[in-house]
Amino acid sequence: MEKEFVESSGIKWIRYDADQRTLDVAYSSSGEYRYFDVGREVYEWLRRAQSKGKFVNRLVKEKYRYERLTDEQQPRPDAPDLEQLLEQSLRPPPKGDDQR
Repeated sequence: MEKEFVESSGIKWIRYDADQRTLDVAYSSSGEYRYFDVGREVYEWLRRAQSKGKFVNRLVKEKYRYERLTDEQQPRPDAPDLEQLLEQSLRPPPKGDDQR
């Protein structure tokens, strides 16, 4: 199964597995989802649709069972480590740092 990058403001790519009858959709802002029991014809219609986002909204999202493939809030590489921040907050202040 290869990702097919599409021209869409709301969808990055789509992917279809004919054996499993699954359609994967990577949304620009909400992550990746897998839709189950999707017929090949729906995938082909999606590929040809002028507005991929409208097609998915009207004919896929509410009609097929789905699961999320990725977590929407993935940690940023430059984000501080939470455990490290908690440890720092529990340390006593250095001597001479009297806060009056």
